[in-house]
Amino acid sequence: MTNTFINGIKNATFKKLVKIVMLSVFLLMTGIGMASANGGYSQESPEPAQSKARITGTVVDQAGEPVIGANIVEKDVASNGTITGSDGNFSLNVSPGATLVVSYIGYVTQEIAVGNRTQLQIVLQEDLQTLEEVVVIGYGTVRKSDLTGSVASVSDKQFKDQPVKRVEDILQGRTPGVEVTTLSGIPGGDVKVRIRGTTSINKSSDPLYIVDGIVSTSGLEGLNPSDIQSIEVLKDASATAIYGSRGANGVVLVTTRKGQEGKAQITVDAAVGVSNIIKKYDLLSAYEYALALNDIWGSTTVSAADVEAYRNGTKGIDWQDIMTQTGISQDYKLSISGGNAKNRYLVSGNMLDISAITITTKFQRAQLRVNLDTEVAPWLTLSTKLNASRMHGHNTGVDLMNVINYSPAMEMKNEETGVYNRDPYNAVDNNPYGGRIVNYNDNYRYYLNGNLNLLFRIVDGLTLSVQGGANYYHNPNYSFTSALAAPGQINGMSNGSGMNIYWQNTNNLTYQKTFGDHSLTATAVWEASNSNWTNLSISGSNLSNEVVGYWNISNAATRSEGNDYSAESIVSGIGRLMYSYKGRYMLTGTFRADGSSKFQGDNKWGYFPSGALAWDVAKEDFMSDLNLFQQLKARASFGITGNQDIGRYSTLGMLSTTSYGWGTSSPYTGYWGNSFATPNVRWEKTYQYDLGVDLSMLDSRLNFTFDWFLKDSKDLLFQKTVPSYNGGGSFWVNQGEVKNSGVEFSVNTTPVNRNDLRWETTLNASYVKNEIVDLAGSDFILQTVYSNYGGAMEIMKPGYPLGSFYLYQWKGFDDAGANLYQQANGSLTTSPMADDQVVMGQSDPKWTFGWNNMVSWKNWSASVFINAATGHNRLNMTRYALASMTGMYRFITLRDAYYKGWDKVENKADAIFPSNTNSDTKYYGNSDFWLENASFLKLKNISIAYRIPKQIVKVADIQLSVSAQNLFILTKYKGMDPEVYSSGAGVDYGAYPVPRTVTFGAKLDF
Repeated sequence: MTNTFINGIKNATFKKLVKIVMLSVFLLMTGIGMASANGGYSQESPEPAQSKARITGTVVDQAGEPVIGANIVEKDVASNGTITGSDGNFSLNVSPGATLVVSYIGYVTQEIAVGNRTQLQIVLQEDLQTLEEVVVIGYGTVRKSDLTGSVASVSDKQFKDQPVKRVEDILQGRTPGVEVTTLSGIPGGDVKVRIRGTTSINKSSDPLYIVDGIVSTSGLEGLNPSDIQSIEVLKDASATAIYGSRGANGVVLVTTRKGQEGKAQITVDAAVGVSNIIKKYDLLSAYEYALALNDIWGSTTVSAADVEAYRNGTKGIDWQDIMTQTGISQDYKLSISGGNAKNRYLVSGNMLDISAITITTKFQRAQLRVNLDTEVAPWLTLSTKLNASRMHGHNTGVDLMNVINYSPAMEMKNEETGVYNRDPYNAVDNNPYGGRIVNYNDNYRYYLNGNLNLLFRIVDGLTLSVQGGANYYHNPNYSFTSALAAPGQINGMSNGSGMNIYWQNTNNLTYQKTFGDHSLTATAVWEASNSNWTNLSISGSNLSNEVVGYWNISNAATRSEGNDYSAESIVSGIGRLMYSYKGRYMLTGTFRADGSSKFQGDNKWGYFPSGALAWDVAKEDFMSDLNLFQQLKARASFGITGNQDIGRYSTLGMLSTTSYGWGTSSPYTGYWGNSFATPNVRWEKTYQYDLGVDLSMLDSRLNFTFDWFLKDSKDLLFQKTVPSYNGGGSFWVNQGEVKNSGVEFSVNTTPVNRNDLRWETTLNASYVKNEIVDLAGSDFILQTVYSNYGGAMEIMKPGYPLGSFYLYQWKGFDDAGANLYQQANGSLTTSPMADDQVVMGQSDPKWTFGWNNMVSWKNWSASVFINAATGHNRLNMTRYALASMTGMYRFITLRDAYYKGWDKVENKADAIFPSNTNSDTKYYGNSDFWLENASFLKLKNISIAYRIPKQIVKVADIQLSVSAQNLFILTKYKGMDPEVYSSGAGVDYGAYPVPRTVTFGAKLDF
């Protein structure tokens, strides 16, 4: 009887839900049609037409410029309204004695009594009360003035007029406590994001990315920067503990734009960019190189006829010149939005096409977004978000190290066979130009992200959000190697296909109420998610023909294949309580429990509490009488966050396949235990403390934020290896400790805001000290080992930061011009030993800075953005290879290494480089001779724009702009770019530089 009753309730509820969803889809479709036809608001009320009066008017800002898209609504008649057009004009039929409510984002809402007037001129005042802004936090929103945690917010106004092509660039230099490093300047290249330092040793320290409430398993890829409304970065534990196991590295919340009430707004944005390499190495010409070969290796190394040909320019190759080009980018965006009070929509698309500064390298992105919001009933709102994107990289694997080390004094290819020649003197790899011409590879990335949210208003103050989202990612990749790439080259092909499907269900029950001076928000969340990966790969070599490239595996005489599958799940329970008394005393408490499939038994669950207190002194009676501060808030927080980022199934005892010949040429397949069961491994935890101050004064025109923090990561998920004499393999333990501490501040002010001129500026800075406290009992761990360049180049050691270099100390030259190095006992030698290496420098900057300026005057606007970092180093292995004769590169290519070397200078005190003919000269890449100060200041962007109003062109408002990115760099670094690196944690091994780009744009608002 009871079960029948319960099942009946379930069936009834399910049928009701089906009806609601069907009704919402119907209303959604009809709503879009109504919005397109009526432009949003109904401009006729249901009252008799003769009782109406027609009102016309213009809405302008303080500078007299028209405000486009301002909302005009008759008070107490929400269905009767309109928006201003591109000239700021509007018209509306209203009841006698009506009052108009005029509002626009960023301006103070006004109520205008119509009276007997039929023509209105309305001037909107800019809203400087930034403390009333609402910022997104985990599983909710809060007024900026009520924040108790450390949250950095970036709105679209800070970057909308800059030609941003990837979302990570929005964070760089605009958010204190967030370090964004461009690892490669190649289009679609890697970017490293660190929030308050690196917290994990063996696993990722990337932050958690949340897009519209759903975890993004692909980071920020596939997003159109123009679709973003705001980005919030959760930094302290009070803010991040709501995400528990995933919040140890910080959380980045992305909120995309929604459609606004009113008639359709159409925006077309087109930009074309021209890019060039900023800096090249000063290399020996073909003639100089030939002379150097004869000088160092013997006078007959290059024939006299060839030397003459290199001198007169009939022979010789400038590798930097032929391998680089002027890059061209095309970026086209279209956005259509609108709706009425119950149905709102936004549809946008983006096409990005980039030809890089290296030949044959291309990158394309196509993206489409649809955001829909529908009020199905007064108690139910349906929100749907869909984003699809396709990314394609062609020949993106560029080896600049090989390019600039290849001999300029050689023949490009065998003209009879068409085979590209190898370097006869220096580099051992294949011809870099031939590799770009006859070989090719294509990498595709497909993203489809869907998000459906049902918001139920149960009773006053109580809401239930039921959200479901899914991310689909597909990564097919193909490569082809031609027999023409080099003499003796065996041709080949490969295909790969990786796929990831992630789904998430979040159920959020929130109660929010104000009782007199008391404000309370209580949140309870139950969440479940699952992610699975599949991979399939095939490869073949010795192709019977090259006509179809990588498309026919049957052409291969030798073939191999592989595939795999893995999955993981997390379930979570979350509770949070936020309390405020008179907006003066604030308290936030959070508790989250996470269960991960990666751990075993009772260790599956991790528990993550946090708490924060805030006191706004400005609201005290003794301060309010001074009328000096709008806010003077002190904050303190503590919390624990977790990390479970280890491989799926890695705590189980796993076997791996291997092959052994047993004394014969026939391989036999076997298995060995290369990873061991670790059922006692549990969550890695980070304990974080934060003290902060938020200050606002001068009518909120001056805003200042300061934070001190300490992040202590303990019980690290640390992977230990088993010595080979014990069978080898690895296993996980909870040992080790890493600390990050530092300060960060941000200043936002409007120094000038009068008449037609406005200048807003924001400066932020962050200092982070990273320190390894414990390495699971190990004294040190060597990293980035290049045996042909001297051995280990980096080290992890307690008392030093992650990314520390491990180098020989260079101490000049001996009397014959050979390099001298300091030994551990203080003496000098030309042949140091491994024990002579010392720890020095660090790869991550101690200080990062960002300075953003926005200036407007009448129809002109300009922005200047400067980014800087200091207190870090790069090990310039590129310059080492150019100037040394060892390892893969057997001869010098750098001009200074020859002409400013010991053998060429008259005064030996002027020598910068050693003798190239002394057999005692030892070249070590892991020497501090190649460790360089990588501090820099970059003019990341400067833009100038002019708006032509619709009154002149009659079609649309047109904004024309020109901007330059990476216009100049101030640095002592001798490499191409002090920001990028390509190996280890700060080793420049042919890193791809960020180019200088000039962009011309046109934006039309219809």
